[in-house]
Amino acid sequence: MSWTADAPTWVVPSRAEIADLHWLAYADAVETRSPSAGGITATLAWVRGGAVAPVTGRDQQPVTVAMAEAELWAAWALLTPDVPPPLEQISRDLGVPFLPPLPFAAGRGDGAATVLSWLLGTTTVPPMPLPARAPDGRPADAQTLVESAIAAAPHRIWGPEERHAARAAARQTVERSQRLLARIRAAQERVG
Repeated sequence: MSWTADAPTWVVPSRAEIADLHWLAYADAVETRSPSAGGITATLAWVRGGAVAPVTGRDQQPVTVAMAEAELWAAWALLTPDVPPPLEQISRDLGVPFLPPLPFAAGRGDGAATVLSWLLGTTTVPPMPLPARAPDGRPADAQTLVESAIAAAPHRIWGPEERHAARAAARQTVERSQRLLARIRAAQERVG
């Protein structure tokens, strides 16, 4: 990534989550040539200010909510060619110039649609597993994860067995997160 990546203020996920997803999708796209991961990577590069929109080729920056929504609808048009949404009307309603989807693999459109839905907050599930992070952005440790689980369910009875299960789940999450963070570091080293 040769530009200074940034995230617009309208995105719902944290900057750390967006950066983690960008690196993990990039690694997946390079290693497996996954069209979906390529769509995620290209979409994040566009939203973060370093490329044109992957579905329509839209080149205006910074990316606004309306442009992101129009791009999402264009991605859905690629995924549902038999019953495409009325893109020209949607673009007018959003107040952005209409641009038709560029012809390319639907798998890339799937990645674009998935990540735009996540960025816009229409889904809370990221397109790929991400490392667990503390609220300040640092990698979460097991204690932080346990405390978060308890805080998220204060009505639950947290006896010894429940706390033990929460600690075991937190340790597994930390181990998975460490593997994902190692993959991010490897991708960053590959880029230089």
